Amino acid sequence: MKLLEIKKIYKKFSDKNVLDGVDLDIESGEISSIFGYSGEGKSTLLKIICGIIKQESGNIILRGKNINNLEPYERRTVLIMDEPLLFPHMNVFENIKFGLKLSYGKKKYNIVRQKNKLLNSPEEIMELLGITGLENRYAGEISMGQAQRVSLARALIVNPEIILMDEPFSNLDIISKTKVRKLIKDVNRELKISILLVTHDIEDVVNLSNKMFILNAGKIQDSGHPKDVLKKPSSLDSAFLLGTENIFSGVITEINKKDNAIKIKIRSEKRESGNGKSDESTEIESDYQGNFEINEQVFLAIRPEEIIILREDRQASKPVRENHISGKIISSVFTSRMMEILISSKEGLEFKALMPFHAYEVMNIFEGKSVNVSLKKSSIHIIKKKNR
Repeated sequence: MKLLEIKKIYKKFSDKNVLDGVDLDIESGEISSIFGYSGEGKSTLLKIICGIIKQESGNIILRGKNINNLEPYERRTVLIMDEPLLFPHMNVFENIKFGLKLSYGKKKYNIVRQKNKLLNSPEEIMELLGITGLENRYAGEISMGQAQRVSLARALIVNPEIILMDEPFSNLDIISKTKVRKLIKDVNRELKISILLVTHDIEDVVNLSNKMFILNAGKIQDSGHPKDVLKKPSSLDSAFLLGTENIFSGVITEINKKDNAIKIKIRSEKRESGNGKSDESTEIESDYQGNFEINEQVFLAIRPEEIIILREDRQASKPVRENHISGKIISSVFTSRMMEILISSKEGLEFKALMPFHAYEVMNIFEGKSVNVSLKKSSIHIIKKKNR
């Protein structure tokens, strides 16, 4: 069931259209994410939803009711910022209860329900969020992760229809971020409360969301389940934004719907000593994708985690035999969790792949070593050039 409907929202600052006709729907009881570059209007949209900022035009519909003219305290929406914004002169318990003073002065709501059972007190909400025992501490006496939990408790106590979260992990270290992510998932699961999260970290989206929206240039460019959007972005802009670093230009040479295949020729420039440059090409086979034509110029997008690296003496298994390319490792870098490997093919194409560190060691591969690259047909996404 649709909880929140954003319809044709426009917002201008000076001469710039920050939001240019934004449309999106939020389902009841789900976690949704708005993903995009900094400065693209994500935070502005949250402030419009909760009534802090007024839009130029467009409608905010909450449970079928237009809330454009309601004051922020009347909307039953709560905004949690990247900074917890706790009152320094109040202890944790007083900070949590502060929301009740505001809401009770205007309109009294029931305390949060937990699986159809009322949470009757701030103490029960604190227990749910794992901050029992911090009641008498002040903001300066707790960690940033604990402060975000207090901020969440203060939001939950007014029983909102939806919680809006603006970059809630940006000031957290990686351990605290992991804990708070899990906490948000647990709260969503236990209370069935809807959450709309703004972030520019794709890991937040993948770990938390049932649905994601890509906001770019003032418009929603892509939406859907995060895994679907990651694998099949609708435009080149979305592919770059999502970190799809293996993007190639090509031309479609064959379409075979019966055999579920499209063949694309990728041309690369390969420099040869003493002879300038020579054009070489590689033919890639993808699963059938509609709305394409023979000889059409397209882009191919392949996520780095979809690239399979095999030792030079290892034959590809049947599912990946369609695309089997020889190359050499030209660089390998250890990131926080994976090896990031750059491979140059004999035809001059460069592929970036991700591989678990233990697999990299077990395979005994290293910079300068010859390897084979295999690509599943299903991992190759075709993008029309006109969508750029």
